[in-house]
Amino acid sequence: MLPPFWTLVETHGDELLVHARRLSGDAAEDVLQDALLRALRAYPKLRHAEHLRAWLYRVTTTTAIDHHRRVRREVLVDEPPVVASYDTHDDDDFEGLIAPLNDTAQVALRLRFVDDLDYDGIAERLGCSVVAARQRVSSAVRTLRESYA
Repeated sequence: MLPPFWTLVETHGDELLVHARRLSGDAAEDVLQDALLRALRAYPKLRHAEHLRAWLYRVTTTTAIDHHRRVRREVLVDEPPVVASYDTHDDDDFEGLIAPLNDTAQVALRLRFVDDLDYDGIAERLGCSVVAARQRVSSAVRTLRESYA
C-alpha cells in the first residue's frame, strides 16, 4: 500500500531540494517543482511502496537533466547567426597589416588573399615550387599571428 503522496513530499522534500540545487543551481526550485509534478502523475501507477525515496531522487535527477538539455537547446537556438560583414573592408588595412613583413612574404600574402590564387598559381607567379609557395604563405601568416598575439 502506498502512503499519501504529501507524506513523501514532507519527508523527503528538503533533501530533494538540496539534491536539485547540486544538479541545477539557481533553477533548483523549478526543477524540484517539475519533478514533484511528474512524480505525482506517476504515483498512482506504482506497483509497490519499496524504495520510494530512491524513486523520488531518480525523478528529480531525470528532471534536472531534462532541464539542462532544454536550456542548452534554447541557448543554441536563441543565439543569432554570425554573419560576415564585408561593408567595412578596406585594402589599406590589409596593406598596413602586412607592412612589417619582408617583400617576399607580402607578395605571397597578396597573391593568396587578395588575388585569391591557389598554391599552384602562387608558385607559378613566384617562380618556385608549390611546396615553397605554401611554406611562404604559411610562414607569413604565422609571423603575423605571433606579432599580433
